[in-house]
Amino acid sequence: MKLQNKARIDFNPSPDRQLRSRIRRALHAQGYAVLNAIRIEVHQGEVYLEGTVTSYFMKQMAQVLILTFDEVRKVHNLLRVDAPEPQSEVKLFPDQDHSLENISRKVSQTDQCERPENVDVSSEII
Repeated sequence: MKLQNKARIDFNPSPDRQLRSRIRRALHAQGYAVLNAIRIEVHQGEVYLEGTVTSYFMKQMAQVLILTFDEVRKVHNLLRVDAPEPQSEVKLFPDQDHSLENISRKVSQTDQCERPENVDVSSEII
């Protein structure tokens, strides 16, 4: 098909690209600015997280959230934790309840019902 004398390019992103975009949106929806700065790479369902967060809570929140996606086979959580600055974990959307307990509850429900047993999580303490 031609549009204004230019060939139309059909763009079908790979499943890894689609998953990366969905993860990015989910992290952003949590409302914490520090989660927006995480670098995310996805290769054949394995998710690599890199960057710096302000607390182990933020590191764990990112990991637990990513495990809610069915396509994720393994998470390599390479996030580093630096001493937080005052107000560094300010929520961008304070009315949302995305506590770790709430996310963990969702993950445990998913684990009981639909989660494949071969999901692996690796984390480095830096």
